Amino acid sequence: MLTFVIVSSTVRKNSQRTIKSVVGGQERFDVLARCLLNLDRWKSRIGHDLNLIIFLSHPEEQKALNIPLKSLPNPLKSELDSVIHLIEIFSKPEQFNSRFTTMNFENLIGDFSNSSTIYYLTPDGVQIQEISKEFNQNKEMCFILGSQHDLSEIQENALQKIGVIPVSLGEKDYLASHVITIICHHFLS
Repeated sequence: MLTFVIVSSTVRKNSQRTIKSVVGGQERFDVLARCLLNLDRWKSRIGHDLNLIIFLSHPEEQKALNIPLKSLPNPLKSELDSVIHLIEIFSKPEQFNSRFTTMNFENLIGDFSNSSTIYYLTPDGVQIQEISKEFNQNKEMCFILGSQHDLSEIQENALQKIGVIPVSLGEKDYLASHVITIICHHFLS
């Protein structure tokens, strides 16, 4: 299993969403839709089941939405298609074999630390080329990244406490959806 945890401090579970509000940038829900679309494009190309967890880190939320990519009924064809599906998943997660779980960030990463190697994407980490040879060893892996903002200092400290491996993609900054593409590409190497 290959899991991507996207941490969002702006997206809220019960916000009213329309295509127009998403395109207008409300809560930056569009960032999450692009991440879903990119993962869906990779699910048949690499030899791992893919899982997306959207962690809603707003203080009034503290929820994780678990979306197994194999549960999406059809391949997503466009960003608009991805937005529509993600809106549906947020409103009726059970129809997509998805679920919201109330938990804090420490509990989320603690759960993964028992079963997965956890990587945190940060400019100050080990270069991805140095660890990519580990990627095809059929073990559970989890990649944690921010959506449109970096993780908070408290979240980064929680990652350090459990010994998460910091990984860098180099000196350039990338959108979260591009980070997913770059990481998945390393699984083909």
